[in-house]
Amino acid sequence: MCATPVHGHQLFRIPLRGCLRAWLSALLLLTALGSIASEPCKPFEGGRVDARLLEVMRRAATEGRLYRVDPAASKVGFCVRHFPQKEFRGEFTNIVGGLVLPSSIDQYGQALLLIHTSSMEASNESLAPLVKGHEFMDIKRYPEILFTGRAFEWLGPLQGYIYGDLTLRGITQAVVFSVSLEILEEGLSSLPERIRLQGNGQVNRYQFNMHSHRIMISSTVELCLDVELVPWGP
Repeated sequence: MCATPVHGHQLFRIPLRGCLRAWLSALLLLTALGSIASEPCKPFEGGRVDARLLEVMRRAATEGRLYRVDPAASKVGFCVRHFPQKEFRGEFTNIVGGLVLPSSIDQYGQALLLIHTSSMEASNESLAPLVKGHEFMDIKRYPEILFTGRAFEWLGPLQGYIYGDLTLRGITQAVVFSVSLEILEEGLSSLPERIRLQGNGQVNRYQFNMHSHRIMISSTVELCLDVELVPWGP
């Protein structure tokens, strides 16, 4: 279950020292597989995302501060309890993304995350059609899930919260992820060669117009992130 933030939406400027050697009050930004370095934000153009976020992404790419998600080592998942005392788990593997290290130590982070729902793998294949169908995820009409972060709240050098909005089935609701960072490979410069970001949160499925099977299926859906990031390259 996602931890409840102690300090609400108040932000803290906490330096991320130690093995990070940088200030990771970071900006998560999703990119597309196959995009070239000059077009790291193309999937989010056309009004889908605030143009100011896209500009930060482009600038970071030119300055060498953009990291990308390694799709071979990353996943985004969810779980929900159902009768009788069982749990359905789904996992999305078609994800891409990045981490932008801020150019200034007093910057706050923002986030973007795009998930392709057709890549869902299920713990129970017999229930997968129901979850993918029109009563729940409705992946034919809504092939993507979008998370847009508003701010980071760092509670320590490597732990904190990301506050943002989740768009699912065309409906946007607020959500909070509790996150932690880990350096997997040190770099020759001051920046690491590989970073792991893990996080979890929860939403109420009723808020996304998923009201079916109220008795059989819990209203609470747990969310989890587990992504590895490496320096951006074409």
